[in-house]
Amino acid sequence: MAKVNVIVELRHQPSLAAAAFSTAPDAAKTLDPSSVPKIAGVSFDPTFAPAALPGLVERTAETVPYVSGQRFDLSLEPESATYIVRATVDENKVEQLAAHAAVVGVFADVEIQPTPICPGSPPLGNAADVERLLCTSALRAKGLDGTGVLLAIVDTGINLAHLAARGRPITLDAARSWVPGPSMTPGAAPVGHGTMCAFDASLAAPKATFLDIQLLRSTAGGPSPMSGVLSDAVRAYGHLCNVMLAPRRPGELRSLVVNNSWGMFHPSWDFPVGHPGNYSDNPNHPFNRIVAALEAAGADILFAAGNCGPTCPDGRCQGVTANAIYGANGHPAVLTIGGVDTTKAIVGYSTRGPGRLSRNKPDLCGFTHFQGSGVYAADGGTSAATPVVAGVVAAVRTRMPHNPGNPAVSPAAVRTLMRSTCQDLGAAGFDFDYGFGVVNGCEVARRFRVLWPFDRCQRYPWLCRLDRFERLDRPIPLPEPLDLGAEAAVGAGSPEDLDFETIVERSYAAGFEDGRKAAPGATSELSAGKKGCGCSGS
Repeated sequence: MAKVNVIVELRHQPSLAAAAFSTAPDAAKTLDPSSVPKIAGVSFDPTFAPAALPGLVERTAETVPYVSGQRFDLSLEPESATYIVRATVDENKVEQLAAHAAVVGVFADVEIQPTPICPGSPPLGNAADVERLLCTSALRAKGLDGTGVLLAIVDTGINLAHLAARGRPITLDAARSWVPGPSMTPGAAPVGHGTMCAFDASLAAPKATFLDIQLLRSTAGGPSPMSGVLSDAVRAYGHLCNVMLAPRRPGELRSLVVNNSWGMFHPSWDFPVGHPGNYSDNPNHPFNRIVAALEAAGADILFAAGNCGPTCPDGRCQGVTANAIYGANGHPAVLTIGGVDTTKAIVGYSTRGPGRLSRNKPDLCGFTHFQGSGVYAADGGTSAATPVVAGVVAAVRTRMPHNPGNPAVSPAAVRTLMRSTCQDLGAAGFDFDYGFGVVNGCEVARRFRVLWPFDRCQRYPWLCRLDRFERLDRPIPLPEPLDLGAEAAVGAGSPEDLDFETIVERSYAAGFEDGRKAAPGATSELSAGKKGCGCSGS
C-alpha cells in the first residue's frame, strides 16, 4: 500500500495549545502522542510539534476604524486556533483520518524546492549593472535603503562570512531568525541558495536587518538534499507571525519583508485538483491560510513565479509549463515575481501566468541571471529576481513603514506601488509574461521627496536657524524649489542627484553670498565664532 505525507489540521485541545504556544524553540518541541487520533495505517511524526493556525474574527463597522476591504482580523487566542501536525498515511486511510471528530482536514504535505539557474547559460551583466538598473543611488538619496526594516530570507540559510568576503556584509537578527533543527545556527548555513538570495536582496536594501529562516534545511525527507515540505513552512510562517504580532513599544512601527525563492514544481507532488487536501488550487490549505494571516499581520510577502517557462523549463517541471504558478506562489496577498535579464528581456525559464490561486500573475519581473554572489556562475532563476525586488520593497518600507491603523501603508498599498511604478514591457498593461512590467527603482525614488537629516545640524548650525524649518527628531521634506545657483546647474544634474553634503555646501554658499552683497561689511554668526545650532529645544 502506497503511503503519502500529509498535514493534519486538528481542533483545539489544551495539550496541543500548550505545545504550540510553548516558549521553547521549535526544534526542542515534540508531539504528545495522546493528542492525536489512533488509526491503523496513520503514523504521526513525533518530532514535529503542533503548529498553530491563527483563528479569524469577522470584522464589523463597529470594530474597524477605516474601510479596507479586509473582512477578518486574526485572533491570537489559543482557543480560536487550530493546530497542524505531520503524518504518513496509507492512501486508503486518508478519508478515514479526515472523518475523525478531532480532525478539521487532511492536506498534502507538498515537497518544495528552490528555483535556481537555467543550466548552461552564462551570466549577463553583474551586480553593479543591477544596482544601476534599480537606480539604487537615487533610492539612497531619498533615504530608501532598508534601515529599520526586517527582511526575512526563507530559504536554505545565510552564510554571513561569504557575504562579507564578497563585499556585502549584512546585519542579521539571530534572535528573530528560525531554524528547523537543533544543530543549525542562523547566519552559519552552508554557502548556497539562501546566501545568493541574501546577496541579491542587499543590492537595494543594504541597511535592512535580515532574518535567516532556514526552511529548506528542513529535517523532513525528500529526494533532494535541499528539499523541504509545507508542514515546516507553516511552522516558519507561524514564527514570522509571532515576530510581527509581538508587543511593541509606544510609537514603534515594525515592517517585515519576506522573500520566498522556492515552490512546487509538478502537480504529481500534490493531491489532485478538487481533492479537499489539495495545495496548488486550494486557498483553504493550511499554508495558503497562514500566508494570508502573515500578510494580514502587516508583512510584505514575495514569491518566485517559478522556473517552468516554456523556452527552457527546469527538468523538475516534467514538461508542464502551463498554469504552473502553484499555491502560495500565486496567492493574491503576495507579489509574484518573474525574471528578466539585464537587457530587460524575459528569461526563458520564467514561469508565465495565469496563477492557480489568483489569475493575474506574475505581478512584475525582477532582474536575474547576472554575476553577483559567487555562489553560482550566475545568480539566476526567478530565485534571484525575487530578492532583487524584495530589496526594493524593503527600501520602500524605510520611508513607508507599516502602521496597523493606516491603510495607506498596508501590504496591499505597497503591492499597488510596486505594480504602478513598473516599466511596462510586452503587451500594454498587464500580461502573463511580464505582469505589469519590470521593477523600476527610478520611478519608485521619484515618488518620494528628498529628506534633510537634521542630526547633522551640529555641522551646519545655520540650518536650524532658518525660519521655515522646525526642529524635529526625524527628517522632514526638503522645501521646494531650492536654487543652488549656476554652479549646480552646470553638469551636476538635478538637485535630487546631488548628495546632501553638496546641497548644503552650495546652498550655504549662495545664501551667504546674497547676504554679503545686501549688507557689505556685515559679519555672520559663523564667522564671528558663535557655536551651537539652537535646535535642541532647550
